[in-house]
Amino acid sequence: MNNRTRPNKPELKATKVPTSHDIAWAAGFYEGEGTCRNCGHTERGFMVSVTQKDTECLYLLRDWFGGSVRDNGARTGIQVWDACGDRARVFIALIYKFLSSRRRLQIDATGCLDFLENKTSEFTTPEEVLAHLQKHYAEHFANTWRGNPEIRKEQQATHYRELAADPVEMAKIRERNREFREHMTSEQKEASRKYQHEYYLRKKGNSRLLVMEKMA
Repeated sequence: MNNRTRPNKPELKATKVPTSHDIAWAAGFYEGEGTCRNCGHTERGFMVSVTQKDTECLYLLRDWFGGSVRDNGARTGIQVWDACGDRARVFIALIYKFLSSRRRLQIDATGCLDFLENKTSEFTTPEEVLAHLQKHYAEHFANTWRGNPEIRKEQQATHYRELAADPVEMAKIRERNREFREHMTSEQKEASRKYQHEYYLRKKGNSRLLVMEKMA
C-alpha cells in the first residue's frame, strides 16, 4: 500500500474537525449507505463512497473528512460523497470501531487499514490517524530501493547476475548497444569516451592509492 493523497487538491481537504459524536454519526450513516473498494489500474488505491438524496448529510461528511460531493450521473437525483487515498483511509479508520461485523469484513478484505496493525480503537481524531499513516509511509520507504542504497545495490547486482547468466538476453543487449553506437554523432562519442574514462578513474582510484602507499 503506497497510495497517497495528492497534495495538489486543496479543495478536497476537510474544513472542520469532527468530534467523537460526529464520527459515531458518520459511522451509522456509512453503515446504511456507504461502500468502499480498491481502485486504480493495479487496485492499489482506495476509495470510499456514500450515496444519498439529502445532500446536507453528504456535505457534512465532506466538511469533516474532505473529498467531494457529485451527482451519480444516472439522473435519479441521487448524490454521492467520494473520498480517495489517505482521506478515505482516515475516514474508515475512525469509524471502524462503530461498524457491524459485516461491514468490518468488507473493509478488511480491501487491506486499507493494514497500516494500523490492529490498533483501530486507539485513534479518535483525523490528525492521529494521519500521523500514524505518515510514519508507516516513512518506514516503508526506508525498506525500498529508493530509500535504501544498499537494497538498490543488491537488486542491481542480482539483476546483472541474472542477465549475465542468460546468453540470449546478453546478445540482445550487445546488439542494441551496437545499433546505438552506430547512430551516435562524433560529439556524443567523445562525451561517452570522457565519461567512461572518468568512471574508470573513480572506480580504480582507491586501489591505486593503496598500491602507491605500499610502494612508498
